[in-house]
Amino acid sequence: MERLILDKTDFNILATLARDCRTSYSNIGSLIGLTSRSVKTRVKRMVHSGVIEKFIVRVNPEGFGYRTARVLVRTSNGITKDDVIQRVKQFGDLAYHVHHMRRTSVAALIIKESLDKKTIQSLSDSLQPAIVSRITVSELPVSKDLSETDLRIIKCLLLSGAKMEISEIANELGISEKTTTRRLDRMKEGRLLEFSIQTDPASMVGYIQFAILINFEKTHYRDVCERMYTEFQENILYRPSIIDPNDRSIFVLFGENVFEVDSVLAKVDSFAGVKSAEVYLLTKWQYHYDWVMKEIDERLLLHRQRPPSHKSIKPSATPTV
Repeated sequence: MERLILDKTDFNILATLARDCRTSYSNIGSLIGLTSRSVKTRVKRMVHSGVIEKFIVRVNPEGFGYRTARVLVRTSNGITKDDVIQRVKQFGDLAYHVHHMRRTSVAALIIKESLDKKTIQSLSDSLQPAIVSRITVSELPVSKDLSETDLRIIKCLLLSGAKMEISEIANELGISEKTTTRRLDRMKEGRLLEFSIQTDPASMVGYIQFAILINFEKTHYRDVCERMYTEFQENILYRPSIIDPNDRSIFVLFGENVFEVDSVLAKVDSFAGVKSAEVYLLTKWQYHYDWVMKEIDERLLLHRQRPPSHKSIKPSATPTV
């Protein structure tokens, strides 16, 4: 596989795709001053070189009645980072996991109820000699009103890829393009879905990919985000996720060296309302979909088993939405 040297234009494309990978090549081109063909060529090169590992759908666990517990673990001799992830998975499904440079990893555990002291202790014991440094649970009120059509659209995107065309989704599911667009827009606006990319930090030759975890006063959420975009617009790769709480955000950025990373951290620490900021150099970021596929299949089965009401019976073969 070729080693691709990225330039600022590549990172502008990556940042746009990270915010919404369904953005068309023509729209990206108009933002950065390239033709759609040039953008597509650059994207293909980044996919071929491994910089872009995949185009992804991020599904908010809150929409299915779950919460996300982020478990920060520090490894030690005798247990690897991958061992940590496998042991955490014994306590439930994962939304994603991240490895940092040196000895820390984060596993985002999908949970129904709060983690009680007994469960936390059991988790800590199972990870020894690694140490659980911190567990934070995010809980945001979002719409849980997912129709059968919504579920089928999400499953279609998970199976066929986040960049699947509207016409392809509509044809696959036997619904109109208008309905497909309306339902997708509704789920995006309701913070149920995000479309992004999964990148490989090791393939970003000449750049460092790093995450800044910012803890701030809830009343300063908007101010902190605006400052981040004002100060570091050209460095931001990933914005805060839909599953981030309103007093804590994780921005993923890139820099040319550790001095730039340190400078960014110092500036963030100085923002009004920021209580603390920590930086982590990323070596791996991977999303998991077992939990949502299982949940969708179970709900679709219930929909099929539910007897139709007279109101839902229509002469058309098009599914009710």
